[in-house]
Amino acid sequence: MPEPIHRPPASAADDDALLDAQIAYYRARAPEYDAWWLRTGRFDRGEENNAAWRADVNAVERAAIATLASRRPTSVLELACGTGLFTRHLAPRVASVTAIDAAPEVIAINRARVAASNVDYVQADIFAWQPQTRYDCVFMSFWLSHVPHARFDALWAMVRRALAPNGFAYIIDSAHDQTSTAVDHPPPDRQAGVVTRKLDDGREYRIVKVFWTPEALTARLAASGFSADLQSTARYFVYGSATNAR
Repeated sequence: MPEPIHRPPASAADDDALLDAQIAYYRARAPEYDAWWLRTGRFDRGEENNAAWRADVNAVERAAIATLASRRPTSVLELACGTGLFTRHLAPRVASVTAIDAAPEVIAINRARVAASNVDYVQADIFAWQPQTRYDCVFMSFWLSHVPHARFDALWAMVRRALAPNGFAYIIDSAHDQTSTAVDHPPPDRQAGVVTRKLDDGREYRIVKVFWTPEALTARLAASGFSADLQSTARYFVYGSATNAR
């Protein structure tokens, strides 16, 4: 299968509008976000697809936990921490987590779910935020796919500044599968870089969504000065680590 052609938005203004809509979407979606991970409500795709999803969830959770055990970071910067689906795995295994998200609504859910004194929550626009210290690991789950192509290099320049010597980034994100999204969402276009998302109440938003393959993302990270070791689960996720090669 040929690699997807990633088409960036037409202008920086297009990026700004999409990113504003993206933040608004995740703020509004906060109370229903976990239905996607748990395969309930509009995300219930039937037992066969749900079982495949759960198997892939287990695979990426095990891989992330194994990486934490083998590389033993003490400090983690979690970008776009969301409702805490991975913060809950990070916090018990490291000394400190700095968890950043632009949406206060998801931070509130994360805080209640994780309830850990070693997690410092920061509400900030990740594209504007700059690290004040360095971390052993920069962790991002389902964030990189929401980064416009034009901002990819700037994001990874920030990650480089955030990483301690011998530190690493860890990525978990969405592969392209029609059954990953809600049953009433339009089928996602692998090449568009933008999708339309709907809330339970019917409101619709256009947001950035880039479906990376391990091969395409490895090559793109290499162009930004990172060496990546990425793979995919059977259907739903891309995951692995990246280290500063400069």
